[in-house]
Amino acid sequence: MKRVIRIQTSGGKVPPQAMQQMQGAGLNAQEVVNLINNKIKQVTALGFQNLNIEVEYDDSSKKVLRINIDYPPITDVILKVAGKDSPSHQAGKEIIGDVPLEKLAEVALIKIEELGSKSFKSALKQVVSTCRSIGLTVNGKDPKEVIKEIDQGVYDELISKYEKNSS
Repeated sequence: MKRVIRIQTSGGKVPPQAMQQMQGAGLNAQEVVNLINNKIKQVTALGFQNLNIEVEYDDSSKKVLRINIDYPPITDVILKVAGKDSPSHQAGKEIIGDVPLEKLAEVALIKIEELGSKSFKSALKQVVSTCRSIGLTVNGKDPKEVIKEIDQGVYDELISKYEKNSS
């Protein structure tokens, strides 16, 4: 039978009561915490410290089936990476900042499952296109131009580096 333990991280850490709950369920709490920490390290490094997490496990085998992280919305993550508090009020006309493509690749890595992309490249293109709607340029260029460059293979080296981490 499948069971779920719900956890909210605090300060980017799994609280002691959640570890006790996992131990009470017969799970190897430290192993589960290590899995969680590995999944959330990139987003907590950006400053998102309070995340909701669900640990789904099989009650009879005591095996973890899935760890689901409720990440912040993609626009919040991109704004945080860009060092901005709020998006442009006139997207397309008002530019509020610039963000390096490498940082957006990190965002794509965090959000790839949620985006439902078939490849890292398509996830990255989705993240880049979101920049346009919130008033950000990418590497000093209009995000539409960067997407064309991605399609032309200009950033293949960067993409292959992150593809290895997304599998």
